[in-house]
Amino acid sequence: MQQTARCARIFRFGPFEFDPDNRELRKHGLKVRLVGQPTEVLTLLLERRGELVRREEFRQLLWASDTFVEFEHGVNAAVMRLREVLGDSADQPRYVETLPRQGYRFVAAVETRESNASRIATPPARENPPQPEKIFGARAKRRTIGWIAGIGLVLVALSVFLIDWKLFRLPIRSGSTNAPSIRSIAVLPLLNMSGDPNQEYFADGMTDELVARLSRIRSLKVISRTSVMQYKETRKTIPQIARELNVDAVIEGSVVRAGRRIRVTAQLIQAATDLHLWAQTYERDVTDVLAIQSDITEDIAHEIRATLPAPDAEVVRSRPVNPKAHELYLQGRYHILKGEFRKALESFSQAVREDSDYAAAYAGVADSQNMLGLYEFMAGKDAFPLGQAAALKALELDDTLAEGHTSLAWTKLVHDYDWSGAEREFRRALELNPNYETAHLWYGLELVWEGRFDSGVAEVQKAKELAPFAVRTSTTAALVFCLTHQYDTAIIRLKEAVELHPAEPGGHVWLGLTYLKKGMNEQAIAEIQRGVELLASAKQRPVNVPLARLGYAYGVSGKRHEAVMVLERLRTISATSYVSAFSFAVVHVGLGHNDDAFTWLQKAYDERAPELVFLKVDPRFDSLRSDTRYQDLLRRMNFP
Repeated sequence: MQQTARCARIFRFGPFEFDPDNRELRKHGLKVRLVGQPTEVLTLLLERRGELVRREEFRQLLWASDTFVEFEHGVNAAVMRLREVLGDSADQPRYVETLPRQGYRFVAAVETRESNASRIATPPARENPPQPEKIFGARAKRRTIGWIAGIGLVLVALSVFLIDWKLFRLPIRSGSTNAPSIRSIAVLPLLNMSGDPNQEYFADGMTDELVARLSRIRSLKVISRTSVMQYKETRKTIPQIARELNVDAVIEGSVVRAGRRIRVTAQLIQAATDLHLWAQTYERDVTDVLAIQSDITEDIAHEIRATLPAPDAEVVRSRPVNPKAHELYLQGRYHILKGEFRKALESFSQAVREDSDYAAAYAGVADSQNMLGLYEFMAGKDAFPLGQAAALKALELDDTLAEGHTSLAWTKLVHDYDWSGAEREFRRALELNPNYETAHLWYGLELVWEGRFDSGVAEVQKAKELAPFAVRTSTTAALVFCLTHQYDTAIIRLKEAVELHPAEPGGHVWLGLTYLKKGMNEQAIAEIQRGVELLASAKQRPVNVPLARLGYAYGVSGKRHEAVMVLERLRTISATSYVSAFSFAVVHVGLGHNDDAFTWLQKAYDERAPELVFLKVDPRFDSLRSDTRYQDLLRRMNFP
């Protein structure tokens, strides 16, 4: 049967003509060298001109479905080479536009010329674009023979260079000697390229661990993971993200887990220009996953000419990680960052059972127990000793773990009232990881609680610089002005925090408490009520703490009946779940029931209620300061 003759197509854009069938690109009629994958990329972009072509579509085009390679780097490199040939720029694209973390789009006007038709202008996009596998299916078959030969050569090379399975690299380097000065960096959430959304925790956990590794570099400011998570599905460009985070460079990449193999790609991008300075692909067995992170950290440090601390990778390199324990650990971190503290504790505890020498997992247990006590899921006297024991075990296994020192410091504060011991642990944590915003935040609060206001505010501000968009840093950096009796400044900062995180209860509650000190009682009650409603609707944490603050506001505002009703509600809740004695004390202070307040404060002391550490500076207790019982309580809590 005679085949229908195929019409030849020529794409024209700017000074270029491209013949996809003959793989020829001409500029002003002169042939330009363009071979290999950039040719295929250009063809797909022209076929889909005006449309977003996603990275997954490039994978279908350039690699067979059963080929295990890092296509992220391959696509980046192919587009970079294509742009070089076209004289194009990522910053001001004339032809190929980058849509960050999504794909690319051909943006120039295109004409097509065919043998049986006059030259016609084509629209910038198709209503029903053909699927890439249909467009390129025949072309992929024609490449099969070449691929077989190419794969044979690759296998020979791999047998020489990858005998120990150590590293597979596709470098894109600017050269360390010419690299721009980089003093601050943000790690964007690594993309989960497994195709399984249930693996999202794994990619997020790997991001968290990479941030922690880089944070050890003293000369480098590293933005916390909590502030970069908002960019997970962003359409913003790298320069836009960098401006918002105030960083010199950004790291982005992806994670793929296939069987017992893990592959991580990472690339370093200069913020101002969106220039790719460096890129690498790392592949390991799952037991060597921590070594991957060490290698990435070391390579980035080398690229930006930074010095790693001496003990950086030695501890984790000394023993392979138990894959199941590590997976459970990442699940725990995923839960704790979402505020799911009971789920986090379960995952970390399972990780410890899988690997009894896993220091980071013990630190996770400590964090979870401490959060359960802090947010009053259980009494502090029950939660904090368990957190302290887990922190001590973590440090017994690895004394360089900043998280372990920070958790231990917290328990020394809220359970032992060992202020000098807590300060030593916080300082040690910050020696090990100067970018650990949790240590800066809690250390700053300790200083404020002690009455060392200037130092405390400065330390909390450091935490905010490292985590500018995190809920807890935004709110805490504002509330410290309330604790230091700078109410006008506190109101301004708390309004900013509420605007940034309108669904977060804490900002509304502390704004309301600050309004009380300015005599703005109705506004105060409205804000605190909003905080109670938000927490109740979220159903994630106990509502006791903001409810007690509402009762206090009612009492101060002369709404005594409403305050008493809050006390009744707290008693009802306490019949089925834990309610801190401190919550009852706060409402009685608002009502002016000083004797009842001291009775409940003594019970709070016995329970090790976490809010008790506010006592020395908390403006809610101004009416009690002249009472000898108040001074005695401060003495027993060992306040400096």
